[in-house]
Amino acid sequence: MSADNTNSGKTYAAIKLIEALSKKGYKVGVMKPVETGVEKYPEDGKKLFEATLKYNKNLNNLKLKDIVPIQLHLPAAPIVAGEIDFKKIKKAYYKIKPLCDILLIEGAGGLLVPVTENFKMLNFLNFFNAKLFLVISSRLGMINEFLLNKFYLENNSIDYIWAINLFDKNYFDISHPFMKKFNPMFIQKDLDKIIKKLLGE
Repeated sequence: MSADNTNSGKTYAAIKLIEALSKKGYKVGVMKPVETGVEKYPEDGKKLFEATLKYNKNLNNLKLKDIVPIQLHLPAAPIVAGEIDFKKIKKAYYKIKPLCDILLIEGAGGLLVPVTENFKMLNFLNFFNAKLFLVISSRLGMINEFLLNKFYLENNSIDYIWAINLFDKNYFDISHPFMKKFNPMFIQKDLDKIIKKLLGE
């Protein structure tokens, strides 16, 4: 799971998916490979972990450091915030994966956020053999961000499913007159449709 930018609602969307998938009978796991801006604990990772623990007791023996294996203090792109240990990320992944039917993996920031010099957030798709669910913010400026992401993904033949996180009350006046031609789905309104697409139904 990635987004068009930071603060677009990835964690919010992930929690909605955790709740909906769990109610359908799936055992859901979560992971946020890298979280920056960590002080006492990784806030996004903690929210995700707490949401899954309500439904999937298989995760009871895990620690927050399993869910967020790389925790960096500086609130910056990972390449700036600190060193990334990919072996540590892989180890956490193999620990969580057998405990769930579906593993939701939340990225940090947008698709092209640099993790290292040669690895961007988008590269986690191949790293985990994952599907991309792109969360689009509804704030002013989202049209440009959506079109940039769409252009990049489609020109690189990367499959993706996307939905808008509807938190800006002005979206329908300002952005929807243009966006409606793309038949957007909304996290708050179309969760069943989103899940069906993610599951390939």
